[in-house]
Amino acid sequence: MGNLDTDARGLLDNRKIMLVDDSAALRGALRAILSSLGAGRLTEAGDAGEAIAALSCESVDLLITDWKMEPLDGLALVRAVREGQCAVSSDVPILMLTAYCDARYEAEAMRAGVTAFIEKPFTPRSLLGGLSAVLATKTRTGEAPVQPDLAAHA
Repeated sequence: MGNLDTDARGLLDNRKIMLVDDSAALRGALRAILSSLGAGRLTEAGDAGEAIAALSCESVDLLITDWKMEPLDGLALVRAVREGQCAVSSDVPILMLTAYCDARYEAEAMRAGVTAFIEKPFTPRSLLGGLSAVLATKTRTGEAPVQPDLAAHA
């Protein structure tokens, strides 16, 4: 990858993105990075319950959520979306932020329906890599990204 601005050109245009994290500081950092990459339609939630409530009446093109939150964690949010409990499309790409990237956690999240992981701490470049992978796949095919091979994560 070259320049971040060049690499991201067009990737986030006209996409509505929801950021879900119980850390206002992390949401602010994500907002700053995504804004610098051209995202203009950002919405935030401080936890999974707040996100589920917001998604009952609005839709997004991408969901970026932390895993460990209280009282509901990111997996509860992923399950609610994938089970159609929200107005958002059940195949919306979901990037999960986590400091717990081992095979057991990853397999559990993939079974729940996470599209991809971004390990904390992350850099603008690693965030862009995760965004590119899920959004380019959806854009190129016009369909949701291919479901992961769960056996590879077991």
